[in-house]
Amino acid sequence: MQHQAKKKFGQNFLRDKNLLMKIVRESNIIDKYVIEVGPGQGALTSYLAEQAKEVFAYEIDTSLAPILHQLEEKHANLNIVYGDFLDADLSIYPHDLHVVANVPYYITTPILFKLLESKNVKTASLMIQKEVCDRLLATPSSKDYNALSVILQFQAHASKMMDVKRHLFYPVPNVDSAVIRIQKRSQPLIDEALIPFFIHFVKGAFKQKRKTLVNNLHEALNVSKKEIETFLTNQHVDIQTRAEALSLDTFLMLIKEWPYDR
Repeated sequence: MQHQAKKKFGQNFLRDKNLLMKIVRESNIIDKYVIEVGPGQGALTSYLAEQAKEVFAYEIDTSLAPILHQLEEKHANLNIVYGDFLDADLSIYPHDLHVVANVPYYITTPILFKLLESKNVKTASLMIQKEVCDRLLATPSSKDYNALSVILQFQAHASKMMDVKRHLFYPVPNVDSAVIRIQKRSQPLIDEALIPFFIHFVKGAFKQKRKTLVNNLHEALNVSKKEIETFLTNQHVDIQTRAEALSLDTFLMLIKEWPYDR
């Protein structure tokens, strides 16, 4: 059956078998429970089903049902779930989950936050836009370093598995891709009760990149500039600094020492 890729769902299908097999092999999913987001025509899905204990593949495009139904008949451990993955309740699964997916570019960030917030998701191998991958893995004082870089590195160990050239997809997208490997930390770096504030603090710190840390935190946390300046000085942080200059360790220190309402 021929399927016309739908732009509204960000569909770009990867066809290179060697690359697909490499992604599955390096995702270490043998005998594990796997989530796939957007199986599309099932090119990656088949390889996942051959190695995983069970695969739950979320597909929003019901016109792909005839193709995916054939795969379900072939693989007894494959379950196709039709619907928006962003609406899925992953807490219903009583076991650890490992996500492998070619993620639609336009929903990369919300998917990433969902995976980070889902406690039973332990690892993820995600095909994403190369530019986004570079931002996620960026280090302090680099142009790509942002709030999501800090939040990801706070919650997980992350690395690039491979670059993927655009011509390996159909239809060919306008940008190259990369596969990022995310392994959630087994223990949080701070008290779990502080995690929501940590995320709010980091997002606020980067709210406007050209502004200083003092100005951004003043607006995000409703604390006077004078109080923030005093706090930063006491923590040996230059009051003229911007968020992009701060390491994860510095953010953690600031959160632990923050004297105002959280």
